[in-house]
Amino acid sequence: MFNRMRPKMQPVFFVFLLAIFLVVSIRPKAFCEETIRVAVPLFPLLGFPAFVAHERGFFQKEGLRAELVRINSTPTTFQTLISGGVHLAIGAPGGLVTLNLQGIDVVAIGSWDNVMPYILATREPVNDIQQLRGKRLGVNRPGSTPWLIMRVMLEDAGLAKDVKMMPLAGGSQERLSALKGGAIDAAPVSWALEPTLKKMGLYSFTGSRPPFITGAICVKKSYLQSHRSTLRAFLKGLLEASQYILADKKGTLPILARILRSEDKEALEYVYDYMRSNESPGLYPPEASIKNLLRMSAYDDPKAAGLRAETIVDFSLLEELGQRSPQPAIR
Repeated sequence: MFNRMRPKMQPVFFVFLLAIFLVVSIRPKAFCEETIRVAVPLFPLLGFPAFVAHERGFFQKEGLRAELVRINSTPTTFQTLISGGVHLAIGAPGGLVTLNLQGIDVVAIGSWDNVMPYILATREPVNDIQQLRGKRLGVNRPGSTPWLIMRVMLEDAGLAKDVKMMPLAGGSQERLSALKGGAIDAAPVSWALEPTLKKMGLYSFTGSRPPFITGAICVKKSYLQSHRSTLRAFLKGLLEASQYILADKKGTLPILARILRSEDKEALEYVYDYMRSNESPGLYPPEASIKNLLRMSAYDDPKAAGLRAETIVDFSLLEELGQRSPQPAIR
């Protein structure tokens, strides 16, 4: 009887083995995904490709599981990066210079958004920057990106002593609230808020927006040296996301709506159209964007003028992926 039963048991046994084989073969990455923690700004557009790569599975495709952590300030972002709480930080370029001047080796390995990230919101119409003379300008803390940008703008206009810069806690939204309440007369806010400020009865002054390494992707040099393959995979996922954003409006808008927590179709269309017109599918920033960061930082700390660009950036991984520095526009 035992021998007569064996032929019936063998097919079941082999089907069981085949099922295990198929599970392992079809989903190999599920068993070997590496977790990477990424700090992004509280107002998350500077890290938008990371959200797209996360939601569309571009990181998972490269064997990564990304955890995106929103942090409200540059100092907190870099404290978390240095302590190992996150592996990368996106969209906080000011800390690059500050930390390197303190002897802490942090570098940018790429950047998605490479123009000045702010427009100037005002209570009254402004057609010329000289109209800010005698006004109160709301900014973030000294040394922050908004503070550096406004400091350079005022210095270049000869207004450094004629405009009162008032530090305010929070980001663009908080500065808009202070502006609407009359506590200040002008403030730098994210370009994405232009439709919002107009609905609030406020005005915008755009002026020129020179190159700036706004969306810097920062890591510790030690992590870059010990985890090159991980960071290469991260950049591959991010590159695919940046190309997806520019090519697929229908797929991008729902993600944009979720991270901005907005159902305002007009505002979402404005943000997407702006990104499509101004962003590049690559992550290699122009040389001028790095020079402008160093120049601005030197207003806060003159020692920054002595830093070389190669001290604060390392684009070797991008070059391995075929990326090259964009050529300056011919005018």
